[in-house]
Amino acid sequence: MKIILSPSKLQAERVIFNARRPVMSAAKSQLLRVELTALSRAELKRFFGLKDKLVERVYRQIQQPTDAPCDVFGLYDGIVFKEINAVSYDANQLDYLKAHGVVLSALYGVLEADMAVRPYRLDMSKKLAGIDLYDFWQDDVDAYFKDVDIVVNLASREFSRMLKNYAGRMIDVHFVEAQCDGRHRVVTVRAKRARGLMFDYMVSQCLEEPEAIQQFCEAGYRYAPALSTRDVWYFVRPYDD
Repeated sequence: MKIILSPSKLQAERVIFNARRPVMSAAKSQLLRVELTALSRAELKRFFGLKDKLVERVYRQIQQPTDAPCDVFGLYDGIVFKEINAVSYDANQLDYLKAHGVVLSALYGVLEADMAVRPYRLDMSKKLAGIDLYDFWQDDVDAYFKDVDIVVNLASREFSRMLKNYAGRMIDVHFVEAQCDGRHRVVTVRAKRARGLMFDYMVSQCLEEPEAIQQFCEAGYRYAPALSTRDVWYFVRPYDD
């Protein structure tokens, strides 16, 4: 079983694992880095749609990567990752994280927890030097997940699309909120937070059976069997007037 997450634009440089492994496709990642470093400040601004105050920071991030790489769960620092308490995991939980946790990346492809990475900026939706990043990473993603029996999908659609050829069991998890008219909607910030909390719950409990996730009950979300199917699971936060 693998649990997949999307990366975040907000990044830090913490170290969770003292021993870090190289990424799986270093040559392909370097090819993309070369293309990124060729962009001027003005080109970066247009390419990413950056506000002026972010241009210099992103330019320095690309042109002058830090000498000391961090690891995957020490790099990302967005809403999802702030709920993943990796610095406090014990040895068994860290082993579980290495075995089951996967972040999908536009620059690195498939990332496992103890791989060495550096800060970057790149989205799957961008075509860098005419490169379709979904096509660019497809063979690597297909090969990695070929023998994986179950994927718990906590990633966004932008990144879970990388698994379009996956033939195993994919469990899509959705976090929605009940409305006064009986409908349900996604509140993005709270749903992102819930993804991180669920990932942290799975690691903390070292869950091996995906159905055990249905016991998750945090941030007001509970499993809703009436809305769910075998492989599409809804967790609902009740209406709060």
